Amino acid sequence: MADALKVNGRNGRFSLINRSYEPMGTSHHDRPVWVARDVQPIYIFHTGKSRWVISKRLDDGSKCYAYIEDTGKDPTKASGQWVMIDNDDQWRPDANVSCVATPSSTDTFVQLRMSMESEMTQYGFNDMSKLRTLWKRLDFNGNNVVSLAEIDKMVVELVAGGTWPAWLNNKPALMRAYKKTILVDGDGDDWVEKREFHNLLLNIFWFNKLWQIFEQVDTGADRRMDVREFQGGLSKLGLSMSDHEAQQEFAKIDSNHGGQVLFVEFCAWVRMRVSPDAHSNFDGDIVSGEHCGRALRHHHGHKATQHHFVSKKSFSDFDALEKKVKAIIADHKKLHSLWRELDFNGNGIVSLAEIDKLVVQNSLFVKYPILNHKPALMRAYKKTISKAGGGDGDDWVQKREFKQLLANLFYFNKLFWIFEHEDGDKDRRMTFQEFKRCMSICGVNMSEAEAKSDFSKVDKNHGGIVLFDEFCAYFASKSCPQALTSMVE
Repeated sequence: MADALKVNGRNGRFSLINRSYEPMGTSHHDRPVWVARDVQPIYIFHTGKSRWVISKRLDDGSKCYAYIEDTGKDPTKASGQWVMIDNDDQWRPDANVSCVATPSSTDTFVQLRMSMESEMTQYGFNDMSKLRTLWKRLDFNGNNVVSLAEIDKMVVELVAGGTWPAWLNNKPALMRAYKKTILVDGDGDDWVEKREFHNLLLNIFWFNKLWQIFEQVDTGADRRMDVREFQGGLSKLGLSMSDHEAQQEFAKIDSNHGGQVLFVEFCAWVRMRVSPDAHSNFDGDIVSGEHCGRALRHHHGHKATQHHFVSKKSFSDFDALEKKVKAIIADHKKLHSLWRELDFNGNGIVSLAEIDKLVVQNSLFVKYPILNHKPALMRAYKKTISKAGGGDGDDWVQKREFKQLLANLFYFNKLFWIFEHEDGDKDRRMTFQEFKRCMSICGVNMSEAEAKSDFSKVDKNHGGIVLFDEFCAYFASKSCPQALTSMVE
């Protein structure tokens, strides 16, 4: 059966079944199987006895969202009504729910989504026993919630150990997967709960697939795509367009008309292709707020949050930490001990992945999460290995560059805090007004005209926004306050 399915009409509890489902090309109990088109772990299949079900897992259908009695080969031809569970936990027929055939999509990204199922099975993403084992490894303290840092640590370790392929470890993709899991699939807090784990793995897989494509098109390797790169990468995107059509399509992706498309905008564009009727907030790149504990306590009680809290960072946090970092840099024994932990194989050089692992795992960084921000880590790494930053231009940090790496980690995390603190809409892009406030916080006094002049120099494409990398390059070129730069004597 080549047709896709469209389920509609459900209101209230489990309205998430309202979506399009593509045929997987496999069978379950000698009948076809469909999976949600828009990257959700929701399947339509037959139990092998007397029901078609809509369920989160491809199993016996015992824990499903909906079912309809039928022994045939096609759920669209089943008589009777779909039965749903209501808010009072009672199963009732819902006459509004319909399941009809609709043409299958030929879109490149829909086909990419469909190809994921077999690969996910290969890595154990659809095996419940393996999922339980992996969750126990991730949730090592057993409180049934995990943070972004814990997820990042898991990914780094699984890739380093050869359990997962290297292409599953990309920070931009991980951040998108995490954000979608907590803000769309979850309940809006800052932690992934056990019931959201399958969604997280699916999202990690999906957004890494998209990142691979984005990187191929981003020939400038600056994590931004311009219209020239978009036109040159049409074949990789599965598109055939004239130059004029490509420019029009690019304008749709470039929501702020700045001439550059970020990965998050690319993901939002893909969402619209895969599922045009999905909610507009599906790809909202939102930093979750300071009330996240409320949802946790509602679901898990006060014990769930006794070791988790959100506090506002301030300059005093960095002032106290700066003394500790300087002390480590000045103490040869402590510095050597930290380097040995980082360079665990003793080859005298470390990669970005090894540095990232240290930041996620080492007690100093765990105790001071203000040092764990991926954009800042990337800037610190690039600065350290660059010839301008004292490195030799290769891709590794050597032992003699380690002091500078620690200083850069502190420096760029502080810059990132300033950037994020004044980035009011949390889109990781800074407007002119936000830029002025940053300069004020950093003690840089300038007139309105001077601020506009400097902003235009940073905003090279004149799109009205500044990215963190651009902000760092600008700030490093200024005569920064001593507290930000005086680290390595």
